[in-house]
Amino acid sequence: AVAMIVGAQTMRYLPVGLDLSGREALVVGAGAEVPAKIERLLAAGARVTVIAPEPDDATLARAAAGEITLERREPTDTDLEGKAIVFAAPAATPEGEARARRWHAEAVRRGALLCTIDRPEACTFVSMATVRAPGLTMAFGTEGASPGAARRIREDLEALFADPRFGRFIDRLAALRATLPRGQRAARMAEAVKGFAIEARLRFPAWIDQHDSESAPRTSSDRGDEP
Repeated sequence: AVAMIVGAQTMRYLPVGLDLSGREALVVGAGAEVPAKIERLLAAGARVTVIAPEPDDATLARAAAGEITLERREPTDTDLEGKAIVFAAPAATPEGEARARRWHAEAVRRGALLCTIDRPEACTFVSMATVRAPGLTMAFGTEGASPGAARRIREDLEALFADPRFGRFIDRLAALRATLPRGQRAARMAEAVKGFAIEARLRFPAWIDQHDSESAPRTSSDRGDEP
């Protein structure tokens, strides 16, 4: 796996890959980001429980198919117990904000994994954007600075690695590696990847060259794969 952090601030997070196979995961609340979180947890093999008084159609469909456990109610503070990982989308109400603060304090106390969507200050980890291709996983984030930029990077990388030749290339490398004695692998594998390279360039919107920060566009839909 390849992990990248993009951001002007000092990196505060350690990129890791979690083994969630068969472990209990909790998703709380509803919203545009929730179905993607559920999908990623299921893909990782987690046993997913969703607590939401008014779940979206995608969540209802997964519950009807038996893919998740759905509890149509308000969450309580005891719902954190026994969960390997929690994604929470609190309601934008005083009660929801208060619960987010309590849960964060409790997650810090327990050393638990809590991602409060759209509230980096109430998280104990960041759910980074992920790109998957045959034999390759890339995770990256912007330290919460711009989920929209993370989403765009993810889309471009997905298009780049959709080339079917990349999958064949990785398969051939894996087959070669399996035939090599341990002492010969490093040198032979380094030779095998010679000639492979990623050729790309960055393109920016026109406002980036304007020094007035107020010229940057403002949008309320700048959400991607980060909290």
